[in-house]
Amino acid sequence: MAKRRSKLTSGMLAVVLAGTVALTGCGNSGEPSASPSSSPSEGKETNTADQPYKLNWLKGQDISKPYDYSKDVVKQAIEKKLNIEIVPEMVDVQQYKTKLNLKMTSGDIPDVVRIDFADDFQKYAQQGAFVDLTDLINEKDTPNIVKEVPADVFEQAMVNGKLYGIPYQGGPGAGYRWDLVMRTDLLGNTPVPTTLDDYYNLLKKIKAENPDVIPLGGYNAEVGQQKYANNSFDHIFGAFGVTPGFFTEANGKFSNYDIDPKMRDALLYLQKMYSEGLIDKEFATIKEEQLRTKLYSGKLFSWMGWWSTANDYDTQIETNLLKQSGELASDGSLPDQSNSPFKYLTLTGSLVGSDGTAVAPAGAPFNQMTAISVKTKDPAWVLQIIEDSLSLENQMLTVWGIEGEDYKIENDKMSVVTDLVDPKTMQDKDGNFRGIQSYLFAPGLKGWPRYLESLPLRHSQALDVAITNKYQITDASNFLDSPTKIAKLVELNTMRDSVFTQIIMGGDIKKFDEFVEKWKSQGGSQILSELEASFMKKQGK
Repeated sequence: MAKRRSKLTSGMLAVVLAGTVALTGCGNSGEPSASPSSSPSEGKETNTADQPYKLNWLKGQDISKPYDYSKDVVKQAIEKKLNIEIVPEMVDVQQYKTKLNLKMTSGDIPDVVRIDFADDFQKYAQQGAFVDLTDLINEKDTPNIVKEVPADVFEQAMVNGKLYGIPYQGGPGAGYRWDLVMRTDLLGNTPVPTTLDDYYNLLKKIKAENPDVIPLGGYNAEVGQQKYANNSFDHIFGAFGVTPGFFTEANGKFSNYDIDPKMRDALLYLQKMYSEGLIDKEFATIKEEQLRTKLYSGKLFSWMGWWSTANDYDTQIETNLLKQSGELASDGSLPDQSNSPFKYLTLTGSLVGSDGTAVAPAGAPFNQMTAISVKTKDPAWVLQIIEDSLSLENQMLTVWGIEGEDYKIENDKMSVVTDLVDPKTMQDKDGNFRGIQSYLFAPGLKGWPRYLESLPLRHSQALDVAITNKYQITDASNFLDSPTKIAKLVELNTMRDSVFTQIIMGGDIKKFDEFVEKWKSQGGSQILSELEASFMKKQGK
C-alpha cells in the first residue's frame, strides 16, 4: 500500500476528484476551514466553511426499541463537532442489507456506505459505485485513517489493485464473539456442559423436568447471509468440526464446510434434536426480538447469544420476575445491574465433539468497508470528515457519547454511565435519545478507545468467554479473488439455508447429497477453482 500512497496536497486532492467541487480541509479541532485549493467548476454545488455538510446516512435501527433521531443529543453533538448535518433514512436493522442493495441498484447511493466486503462491496466497487481512494489515503493527508488501519489490511481490502473504501471491523477487533447462554435457575446443580454429549443430555433433562420450556432456541435473519445457521446452532455444528458458509484450504486445495461430509452428520444430529422436541419449532421463522420474549417469560433454556446482550437479558428476566411477584419498583426500573455478577444466566464457550475438538467461526481482520459514493457532491470533504472523526477526541464522542453524561473519567479511569437511559423509553430524564455507537465512522480495527477499561463486570465476563474461545477459525477465502463467489454466493447460501432447515425439521437426508451436487454445479466448483488460482497467485506460484 505504501508504494501506492502518493502524498497529495489538499489542492491536488481536488484535482484528482475532477475539479468539480471546492475542497474543504479540517483542522485538529474537527471544524472545517476554507481551503485555498482550486475553485469548483462553474454551476456545481459546493459547501462552505460556515455551512454544515449535509450527509445522507442509511441507518439500521432496532425497530423494537423507541428512537427519534431528531431528539438524539449525541447525534447533534457529532454534527456540531464535525460541522455536518446527518440526514438519516431509518431502516429495520435486519433489512439493512436488502435496503442498501436496492439503493445501490437504483443509483440512490448514500454519501457514506457501510457495506459487507466479501461480496457486495467488491461487486459495486468494480461497477464504479465508490470513489477511488488509492492515492487519497496517505500519511500526510489522512494520518488518522492510516494510524487506525495497518498497511497490510489496506492491501487486503483492495479490489483489482485499487482502494475503494476504509476497512471496518465494528468494535474491539476481529474474532469470535458468541457465547452459549443458559438459564442458571434451570441449570441447577448440573455442571456446565463442555461436550456435545453433556449438552444433549442436559437438554433432555430440562425437557423432562420442564415440559413447557424450550431447551434450545433459535431465530432467523435474512436468508443467504449465514446468520441463521451460525447464530442458532454454532455450537452444534462446531462440535462436528464444521461451520456453515466457511471455505477451507489444505495444501492449496479449497472446499467449503457446506458440502463437507461432517456437515451431513451435524444435520442428522440436529434433526434428531428437533424430533425430540429439544429445538424450538419456530426457530426458522421467528426474529431475535421474538426469541427474547420467550426468554423473558421463562420459556427458553439456552441459545447462542452475541456477547454484549447477556447483561440486558439478565436484567430483563429479573424485571419480569419482580413484576410477577409485585415487588418491582413503581417506576418499573431496577438499579444498575451491569457491575453485579450474572444472576439468571450462565455463559460458556464451544462444546467439543467426540474427538475432543470444535470450531468457532471467527471474523476476518475486517468484514465491512466504509466507502464514499461517487454521487456525493463533495467526496474530498466527506473523506476529510471521516479523517477528522478518527481523532482520539472525536472517536470518544462517536463511540462513547458526551463526556460527563454518557461516560465519566475519574482518576484517569473511564466508566460508562449505564443508568442514564430508561430501558423502556430509551430516553434520558430530559427526553433525549442517546445513540452512542450509532453514527460511527471509526474503523474499529484496533478496538474503540479505552474500550477494555470501559467494560462493566458483566460485559467483561461475557466478552472474555467469547474471545478466549480456543477453537476459533477464519474463512480461508478471506481477501482472495473470486468473481463467481461475488456473483453466486448469496444464491448458494440461500439454497443452503432452505435445504438445511428442511433437513433439521425432518426432511430426507438425501436432500443434503442433492444440495452438494447442486452447490458444485451452480457455481460452487467454479468458486473453488478461482480461490485456488488466487491463492497460488498470492503465494507467488
